[in-house]
Amino acid sequence: MSAPRVAVVDYGLANIRSVVNALNCFEADITIAENGSALADASLIVLPGVGSFDAGMRGLNERGHVEALQRRVIEAGVPYLGICLGMQFLFDGSAEGSAAGLGWVKGRIERFPSGADQPKVPHVGWNEVEIAPSSNLMSAMVSPADFYFVHSYYAPLAHTDAIASGICDYGARFCAALERDNIAAVQFHPEKSQLGGMKLLETFLQVTA
Repeated sequence: MSAPRVAVVDYGLANIRSVVNALNCFEADITIAENGSALADASLIVLPGVGSFDAGMRGLNERGHVEALQRRVIEAGVPYLGICLGMQFLFDGSAEGSAAGLGWVKGRIERFPSGADQPKVPHVGWNEVEIAPSSNLMSAMVSPADFYFVHSYYAPLAHTDAIASGICDYGARFCAALERDNIAAVQFHPEKSQLGGMKLLETFLQVTA
C-alpha cells in the first residue's frame, strides 16, 4: 500500500511548518503546494490557515488555489481537511472582512461577542469538543475530547447544524468541526492538540488507504 500524496496548501501568509511536521510523523508523501497547479496529483489536501480572512482569500486567489481547489475537491472529490482559517474559508464570507469565501458551506463566519460578561476574545487554549456519533474524523475518540483553539471568529451552528461533527461551548455553542462527503474541517489546531490531534490527522490520512 503506497503512502497517500498529501498537498499542504501554502497561500503565503500562514505558518504551515507545524502542520507539515505533524503530518510527517505518519507514512505520507507530503508536498507543500505553493500554487494551484501543485494540487493536481494530490490524493489528500490540507489547508491550514492563520491570519485574517480577507488576506487569506487574496493569497489563495493570487496563487491560483481557489480554482484548483474547486476542481480537485468539489469536482474530483479529493478529500479535504481545513484547519482554523482553512475551515472558515469554506463559508460564503466572514464578519472579519468583505472578501468572498469559497462558498462550499452557506452562511457567514461571525465574531465572538465582547464585553464584561463575555469570555475573553480571542479564544485561546484548550476546550472540550462534543463529538457527534456520525463523525468519521473523530470516530476513534471518546466524547468530549480536548483540543487547542486560537481564534476570534466562529461558525454559527445555525449554518452548520446538519454537518457539524464537533461542537464547542465558549460563551456560546459553535461548530468546532464539520464533515460533509469528502470535506472535513476543524476550527481547532490538531497539530497543537497532542494525542487527540495526532489521532485526528492519522484518521484523515487513512481516508484513501
